[in-house]
Amino acid sequence: MTYSELTRDQIIFLKCAYMAELVDEGTFAEVMNVDYDEPSYGDLAHADELIPDDVIEEHYGDVWFSADDFWM
Repeated sequence: MTYSELTRDQIIFLKCAYMAELVDEGTFAEVMNVDYDEPSYGDLAHADELIPDDVIEEHYGDVWFSADDFWM
């Protein structure tokens, strides 16, 4: 499935995965404009409000997904 076919829950899952990618790249604090290097539980719980959908669509827009990509 493409990004446009994902459910809201799947998009939120990708927002959390995106935060983890930022940590791995060492850019979390800079991109998220915070003074800490890893997302808090609050950040993960509010990922849908913290990261705009267009950022995620741009980042994952060319990826083909399967239901197995999401462990919800």
